[in-house]
Amino acid sequence: MGRPNPQQGYTVVELMMAMAVMTIGIMGVFSMQKVTLEANQHAKNLSIANHIAQAWLDELAAESSQWNDTDDFDETVWLGLVGAENTVNPNWIRPTYNAARMFGPAFDALGSPVATLNIANDAHFCSDIRLTWMHGQNTVKRGGGLIRAQVRVYWRVQGALDLAGSPPAHVCAKTALEMDQDDALQLFHFVYATTAVRQHLGAD
Repeated sequence: MGRPNPQQGYTVVELMMAMAVMTIGIMGVFSMQKVTLEANQHAKNLSIANHIAQAWLDELAAESSQWNDTDDFDETVWLGLVGAENTVNPNWIRPTYNAARMFGPAFDALGSPVATLNIANDAHFCSDIRLTWMHGQNTVKRGGGLIRAQVRVYWRVQGALDLAGSPPAHVCAKTALEMDQDDALQLFHFVYATTAVRQHLGAD
């Protein structure tokens, strides 16, 4: 009987099995890292979008101080978009950028407002507003008017394509009305926020 060879190594099959197991493990680690990065990025975008929505609500609430008489929207930038009293406008509106307030519909990746000329290159988030009468104004007693202010903020889903097979030109490329179409739900993530804006009680 021959002696066992103390220097006997692994067979080729064993080496191949070990390499296959290691390869599967490495691929699993890489996949997990990719999912983690995507989840972290989405959480960051969600937080920024909520911040933008709250900033819009604050802007509209601040404007209410200039709404101090019946139909007195002359000194406001966006509240006057509510339309005539006792009418219902269910449509979302894309607000215009206001240079004096340095605020508008588009925001960069950090949540800072983007001027209209820079939207195509710098905008990462876009926003629309919807204003609806909740209570009519009172010509005798100031402060009777009440408006529901709704804001939606959205950003692109990575890699999503529209019906034509291409991504949107930029995040604000679609109009506010087009954002209500079914394919928009496949192209964008959305955040919504709502508040009530009351007519100011002060003097003119």
